[in-house]
Amino acid sequence: MSRPRRRNSRPGTSHEEFFTVSFQAEAGETRQVVTNLVVEDAKGTSPNELYVGVTLSCTSPSGTVSSAGTGRNVWPSAPDFAIPVGFVLNMDVSGTYDCQADVMLCEPGNCEAPSGAGVVSIVTQRMDPKQYSFLYVSTALPAWADGVEVPAKKDLLIKPGASQRMTNTFDVGAAFPEAVRIGVLLSVTNCIEKSYPDSCAKAGKTAIQGSATMTLSLTLTQVATQPGLTCATARATAKTGARTTRITWQQHHAVGSIYVPAFDLLDDPGCSTQVKASLTVKVGKGKAVVIESGTKGKARSVLYVIPGDAAPLAQ
Repeated sequence: MSRPRRRNSRPGTSHEEFFTVSFQAEAGETRQVVTNLVVEDAKGTSPNELYVGVTLSCTSPSGTVSSAGTGRNVWPSAPDFAIPVGFVLNMDVSGTYDCQADVMLCEPGNCEAPSGAGVVSIVTQRMDPKQYSFLYVSTALPAWADGVEVPAKKDLLIKPGASQRMTNTFDVGAAFPEAVRIGVLLSVTNCIEKSYPDSCAKAGKTAIQGSATMTLSLTLTQVATQPGLTCATARATAKTGARTTRITWQQHHAVGSIYVPAFDLLDDPGCSTQVKASLTVKVGKGKAVVIESGTKGKARSVLYVIPGDAAPLAQ
């Protein structure tokens, strides 16, 4: 795990390196790489808000670069929030891999030639030992570890008062009897205008200063092979992401994480080794939201399963 060397960042003309980590890996391995940037506050921002962009990248000894990125807006007196970015890294050759997380601050909508002013504080472990920024690379993941895009192929629009359920079934028999961790990383945009993202064109009424509310829930169910039999079940808790989030017009973009850290299969002849994961996103009063699939260079929303001890329980 890598931790930041400083806590303040300012608008600039390029991404600033915030975390770095190097590790040895063998060809054919698969690992999960995650950064979680905890933003404390913003001071003296001009205009009122700044966009905080985070790019996570890893470079193979062969020169191949794998990356993912996302971000959100921040403004003075805004509450603390976290920006998680992650992906599964497949090792193409053996050797030393270099991963880093970069941060860019800019005026929203003007990040090609960054402008703006202000200071954004990033939470380090010394500042808060319970909730702090980190860059994490897992140990080599087993072959059964998996991740799927939700939604797949295109963005998903959810209007106020509506909800959408996304499901996937994972076979984790190779992990038994060890626990597995199943979770979701979401990239979300509040539809304050019809022009961005494209799906907001069908959102109905929009308002440039509108807010949206989104409630996440995640349920895991071990699939039974005998009718009427109840096998293992679990739900994410408020501590692990099952809660309501308000996305303000200043923020516009949001990233969310919800997970069950350790799910154990029931050892019963009538219970299979398959686990059905069901994510529900409910949008309350306010504006519509778009769950982003990762098209057009945006961050992907991913439902994943990994070993229960492969990732830190930082939230």
